[in-house]
Amino acid sequence: MKKYITLSVCMCVLFYRQVLAGDPVGPVKSFIQTNLVGLPVLHDKQSWSFDPDVSLRRRKQFIDLHGDKGERLIERLGLGIDGYSEERLQRQRQRDEGHLGGLNYFLP
Repeated sequence: MKKYITLSVCMCVLFYRQVLAGDPVGPVKSFIQTNLVGLPVLHDKQSWSFDPDVSLRRRKQFIDLHGDKGERLIERLGLGIDGYSEERLQRQRQRDEGHLGGLNYFLP
């Protein structure tokens, strides 16, 4: 019995909230649509043109442009886009000179 009272109180609160919202369609339809069925935008069909083999075709292009594991891409992203990329590249190469992959603890 306590479950039914709790359920009816919750339903009354939800209906009351819908009535206060001033929906011209009606609180019952609005309640059912928002809580049970879902808004119409959720039921629209969408189609996406998707080609799962595009990565296989573009792999060689990515390797030529960015390196095997993307090392040139990472380097280029670190250089920035403000026009000072050459200066930054020289400073990075000077900083990393003598390091094994940029790490000190692998050196003897």
